[in-house]
Amino acid sequence: MPRNTVPGLTREKPEYTVVEVTPKLAEKWLKQNTHNRKVRENAVFGYARDMEAGKWAENGEAIKFAKDGTLLDGQHRLHAIVLSGVTLRMLVVTGLEIVTQETMDDGRKRTVADALTLRGVPNAVQLAAITRRALMWKQGVYRNVGSRPPTNAETLTFLGEHPELKDSTSIAVSLRKAVALPSSVVGLTHWLFSAIDKDDTDWFFDRLGTGANLEQFHPVWTLRKRAYEISNEPGRVPEDMLLAFVIKAWNAYRDGSQLRLLRFTPGGANPEKFPQPK
Repeated sequence: MPRNTVPGLTREKPEYTVVEVTPKLAEKWLKQNTHNRKVRENAVFGYARDMEAGKWAENGEAIKFAKDGTLLDGQHRLHAIVLSGVTLRMLVVTGLEIVTQETMDDGRKRTVADALTLRGVPNAVQLAAITRRALMWKQGVYRNVGSRPPTNAETLTFLGEHPELKDSTSIAVSLRKAVALPSSVVGLTHWLFSAIDKDDTDWFFDRLGTGANLEQFHPVWTLRKRAYEISNEPGRVPEDMLLAFVIKAWNAYRDGSQLRLLRFTPGGANPEKFPQPK
């Protein structure tokens, strides 16, 4: 099929139009997608979820076509419109030189931390990371990986629903120099534990930071010791292992038990289930 068969896309010079892009129109335009990078399914799924939830922002980013009608930029958005079944207003630019595609999407993608910084929110980087992990945890993703990572819109919406994450982030930042654990782990566990028992959480994290009045093999004593041992070992320990250690220490503290060793073995013949705070 020739690349200029979609009516109205061929132009000799750049023109700018706002168009109501329906799923049917998006399918037509995708037939002109003959000169583009490989589609990233995770991006399409994320965009589609935002569109279905009404969280897609009309931010001026354009769907772009070359002079001959070739789709240059916007394939992921168009695939998401088809997948979601949602009609959206889009800025459409036609009549571009095909070589301009080499300069498209050349900037760094804005992150949740960027959005929070623009809002003037303190500890934006740490808050973004902790909110993302909290949302993943609620979705049943306990390790910092997943086939469906949260979108910026989903993460910001979750933060709006759980403003207490800002308090957990403040605690994590305040303990950054005292505890050999990532802020994302400290912030996430503080948020999880606070929903179970606020007084126990306050005591647990106060002692985690100070180490004061802890007997040998008290769960917090063992956690502090293990965290510092790991921080001095070569290589990088996965975040989910450290997260499991904190939860195990918390559970032992809540049970009133001593804790001599901290281990987590998610692989092998008998993989250990990820611990849940109680």
